[in-house]
Amino acid sequence: MKNLKLAWSNVLDSPTRSIVSILLLAFGIGMIGLVRHFSDNVNAQFQGNIRGVDMVVGAKGSPLQLVLCGIYHIDAPTGNIPLAEVEQLRKNQWVKELIPISLGDNYMGFRIVGTDSTIYNHYGIEILQGKPFRKSMQAIVSEKLARELQLKLGQKIEGTHGLTAGSDDTHHHPYEITGIFKNTGTVADQLIFTSLSSVWDVHHDHGHDHGHIHNHDDEELEITLALIKFTGPMANFALPRLINQNTSMQAALPAIEINRVFNLLGIGVEVIQWIAYVLIGLSAVGLVFSLFQSLSSRMDELSLLRVLGYRPSGIFGLVLSEGLLISLIGGVLGIGIGKAAQKLVSDYTVSAFRYRFDYSFSTDDLHLLLIAVAAGTLASLIPAIRAYAQSVVITIQKAS
Repeated sequence: MKNLKLAWSNVLDSPTRSIVSILLLAFGIGMIGLVRHFSDNVNAQFQGNIRGVDMVVGAKGSPLQLVLCGIYHIDAPTGNIPLAEVEQLRKNQWVKELIPISLGDNYMGFRIVGTDSTIYNHYGIEILQGKPFRKSMQAIVSEKLARELQLKLGQKIEGTHGLTAGSDDTHHHPYEITGIFKNTGTVADQLIFTSLSSVWDVHHDHGHDHGHIHNHDDEELEITLALIKFTGPMANFALPRLINQNTSMQAALPAIEINRVFNLLGIGVEVIQWIAYVLIGLSAVGLVFSLFQSLSSRMDELSLLRVLGYRPSGIFGLVLSEGLLISLIGGVLGIGIGKAAQKLVSDYTVSAFRYRFDYSFSTDDLHLLLIAVAAGTLASLIPAIRAYAQSVVITIQKAS
């Protein structure tokens, strides 16, 4: 305890020598924390939402765009596809499950998704209040979304054209909230689910006579895309080629497209991590020089402590404690910087993609603090050993 008090006094006595080391260490720790946080959250979101989807079928265009739109709802659709072709695909021997998806509108920036009852099993949706959508213009939302948008059972909402907030093109054909489901931890929590017929009714109403729900049997109906689960691994090779070559639709395999994203993302993450480690290394080198400079200017004081009864081990501990305090300050400051950056990233993803990343304290923060303390302790060893081995007699003779 005495060593810590003396070390703290030394740090306060000449803070400028330690500021560079503290800031380098803090920014290094903060960058590692931010990169880990971003990488872990993105990986969890991508892997969690891709589960149970082997293929996405939609209009021809970018396969990655189709996957991002259909599974993660963070991109625009590539167009529409005929419902008749989708129903024909449903009968294929390699298709175990097919989930139709119709997009086009939003409410307060949250997408309104037309689909059917297969969506419940896919996302594990459990209705807590009310009932599932069964008729046209009925909709369900998650607890999270109901709380955020202050939605209640029986409340009616009007969607606006487009997938993002800001459009003035409102459909005067309200949806009724009939059910609120338990949060699933997936993208479903930020979507408003309704029936396919609701989407068709709204858009027919928008383009034709207002306030009239009509029969769709005589129309060439379309949907935006379909999520498909295979009956077996052989479908991976045969079915996408069959669709791409013989239909007007496009097949995209999510696993392949997301691996491409992660390969590109992984390069950037790795570069940033190496930069962070370089900053921590520079901080350790700066700490070594700072402590050596401090020793040179305080050698007389250390000799006086030896004369007053301090053992060499005590002097060793004093220098080590000074490095420990500097690294501890840098580590705590770095975690604070990392958390502030994580909050900014989370706020941005909420506004841009409706994804909220968790930035609460975790065991990772403790690990980062241990890394900071370890770096400071290792950097302090060489100056501490020099102070331990310094001869009191020689120092006093030089002073005299």
